[in-house]
Amino acid sequence: MSSQFRTNLTRTALGAAGAAALGIGYASGIERNAFALREVTMPVLAPGSSSLRVLHLSDLHMMPNQRLKQNWLRELEGLDPDLVVNTGDNLSHQRSVPAVVQALGDLLARPGLFVFGSNDYFAPKPKNPLSYIFNKDKRITGDPSPGAICGPRSPNVDGWT
Repeated sequence: MSSQFRTNLTRTALGAAGAAALGIGYASGIERNAFALREVTMPVLAPGSSSLRVLHLSDLHMMPNQRLKQNWLRELEGLDPDLVVNTGDNLSHQRSVPAVVQALGDLLARPGLFVFGSNDYFAPKPKNPLSYIFNKDKRITGDPSPGAICGPRSPNVDGWT
């Protein structure tokens, strides 16, 4: 192996490692706290109808100690939605159920619709990211996570469908 080839290989490896470190740093330090609220006005009701404020929540992926995210969710009650739609994947850890239920707080008292995501049915398990590419026909199996049965403050008990 020539000296020039080794130098190029080393530079490439260091560049790839640096790019990976930057990506991990961004994902763990910035992206995980970049919550997004988007407001859209849709002219779908008949002219003269009262407005309908819908709050759509999705992919919370809550960890038990994500206080910043929990506080942000509590503040959404101030939007005064007429209907709350939660399309699941609220959990990223088995012990997140109380945190999610408490963070949703008064939103659970509003009319709402709830659809479980796969993370709400099955507890997350560490897996090789390459399995998403190479194991396309694999079915998810296992015991349902605590998110499937949330206890006395489950969305179903509060009147959500």
